[in-house]
Amino acid sequence: MCAILGILNNIETDKFKYALNLMSHRGYDNQKIIQTPFGTFGFNRLSIENRNINIQPLYKNGIVVMFNGEIYNYKKLISEYRLNTNTEVETIYELWIRFGVDFVQKLEGMFAIAVYDKKIYLFRDEFGKKPLYFTKKGIFASEIKAILPFIEKKINYQALSEYLAYNSSIAPNTIYEGIYKLPAGCYYDGEIKRWHDFERMENVKWTMENVCDEVESLLTKSIEKRLMGEVEIGSLLSGGVDSSLIAAMMSKYGKIKTFSIGYDGYENYDERRYARLTAEHIGSEHYEINYSKKIFFDEFENVLFAMDEPVADSSFFPANYLAKNIPLKVVLSGEGSDELFLGYRRYNEYLGFFDAYLPNKKWLKKYLERHPEDIKEWEIFRRFFADEVVFRGINETFFQRQINRALKKYAHEVDYKRFVKRWGSFDFTYFDLKVWIGEVLLMKLDKMFMANNIEARSPFLDRNLVNFVFSLPEDVRGKNKWVIKEIAKKHVPSEIVKRRKKGFAFPFLEWLKEENELRLIIDVNRETKIFNEEYLKEIIKTGHKRYKQHLWSLYLFSRFIKKEFL
Repeated sequence: MCAILGILNNIETDKFKYALNLMSHRGYDNQKIIQTPFGTFGFNRLSIENRNINIQPLYKNGIVVMFNGEIYNYKKLISEYRLNTNTEVETIYELWIRFGVDFVQKLEGMFAIAVYDKKIYLFRDEFGKKPLYFTKKGIFASEIKAILPFIEKKINYQALSEYLAYNSSIAPNTIYEGIYKLPAGCYYDGEIKRWHDFERMENVKWTMENVCDEVESLLTKSIEKRLMGEVEIGSLLSGGVDSSLIAAMMSKYGKIKTFSIGYDGYENYDERRYARLTAEHIGSEHYEINYSKKIFFDEFENVLFAMDEPVADSSFFPANYLAKNIPLKVVLSGEGSDELFLGYRRYNEYLGFFDAYLPNKKWLKKYLERHPEDIKEWEIFRRFFADEVVFRGINETFFQRQINRALKKYAHEVDYKRFVKRWGSFDFTYFDLKVWIGEVLLMKLDKMFMANNIEARSPFLDRNLVNFVFSLPEDVRGKNKWVIKEIAKKHVPSEIVKRRKKGFAFPFLEWLKEENELRLIIDVNRETKIFNEEYLKEIIKTGHKRYKQHLWSLYLFSRFIKKEFL
């Protein structure tokens, strides 16, 4: 929805405005800067709700309030607490006066909130849908790029190890030393404190007979909430069951626009024909975008700028171009379903370890350690035989031994244990909500769409729906998204429901090889000497056979380093 920036000391107006303008893409409708005795605060606005009156920053009685996002229940809160307010930011201010930091418990939505009341307080929604960065010297912003003019740039090597493991730094780290990312469901008042976490409380009243109706009801309510606003709202449509279901349920409220992207000449990656099936079925006004190798390279630097720090999900690139071609301010998207209902095929492989029994595990552990292989399968079995946690995120790329080989003196141990709850298969969901969804997928939706002045909303990632999923018995939740597929049978073509799960992929590795771009990894490393060159050569030589995601992570990081440090 917007961009916020605050600096709690004296700052030149021109330098502050320059930093705020670096985030102008997050809101072209209005810009406002205020100077107070305790700091300077600025706001860029993308107007969606209360378009003519919801002006920020709000400065009242020595208190400053700013927020980026949407509070879906703010009208309900106004009524419940009899508030004399009309807008979201005014409602936040009044709730702050009444409840202090506990006000955030009452909000439903996606948000990054800053409150200055004698000191700074920062808040982030429970999923991390809206980003918020800060330094311990009194600077905070919606994007890292607005903080960089005020600090000395240095690489955070702990974050680099996390990036190799999980495609992104993990909050509170960012790739820049001294710039912190507020974790989802947390607030900062000089220290990072948690205001929300997902809990597992099994409720046996939910059965395979009644679970689908309840999920459909919760999803319907979630979509209704996200149709809030005074602007037209469309839907992304990939051709998979999740986005198709969202678009179909959304279309019950009126004719909608849907948007998909594909790759001419690369049928294995192109899902537009499936998106077309759903669009025809629901009668949407459908738009198709073609993404090419030329666009990929031409737009690379722009995507890096929008990305803020390296995030090694290749789909950021077509997502950015898709957003560039959407003539709306708000779209809905299907993220979250696979993680909530175990839709990825690899989840099935990890489920198999729960019931596996081998009497000779210690012997097998010693055998594996004597015969190491640089492949993920070797590492997974090593963990199993060593009685370690096997599942460490669906998007785990470099495992620790590979990180140590790649970085040598710069390698750090990656802390995965904070995301392990011992909840059986629900560990998969909790871990991936925190890491894969929170640090990668939601950042793609925010950074790539806000770079094009569009807000993306995710109905599957609704607090009520997610809490419900965490209450389900294991056998009722099941696997392979059976619940979502049962619901989808009523709304989308059967061919969409039955088709095999396919990720949002495109031929990036083919294009990098065709243009001899992988040499950049070695060239950049010879200037920085961050990585072990011999190991880089091994990865590049093996390439697509084993290290496709590794290669992308290394190439993207090399482009980032070249842009920001060389």
